[in-house]
Amino acid sequence: MRRLFAVAVVGVLLLAGCGDDDETTETGGESTGTTAMGDMPGMSEEDHAKMGDAKCEPSGTALSIVASDTKFDKDCLAAPANQEVTISYENKDSRGHNLVVLKSHTSSDVIARADIFTGPDTVTLDVPAQPAGTYAFHCEVHPQAMMGTFVVK
Repeated sequence: MRRLFAVAVVGVLLLAGCGDDDETTETGGESTGTTAMGDMPGMSEEDHAKMGDAKCEPSGTALSIVASDTKFDKDCLAAPANQEVTISYENKDSRGHNLVVLKSHTSSDVIARADIFTGPDTVTLDVPAQPAGTYAFHCEVHPQAMMGTFVVK
């Protein structure tokens, strides 16, 4: 009987940890909560830099990305160095998502952020000019499932 009770308690604790993964809340137009992904297993700065390989080349200053089924349609966005960029961000999910561009996956230094919104809807995110380098983007609501590299060349 004691063993059954212990198993039940562990099960309840595990289920509590599997609830909605919305760690980020929106208050007064600003998102709060976890921004950096420093505690993400398997994503080192070196891995982050490798994601921005030659397959992701800038093709202008108007970019687009789509969220559907709690994932992005691409894992790399590329922009020309020292030019402002606009990202058309379409959320096809009825769940809330956003898009944030960061200095790196382990950084909390935000370059640009779109507010959390539910779909279907599209917003435009203005990203200020950045020097050449490898940056990161993710959804603050689902950072481990929805992330990618922002390459500036």
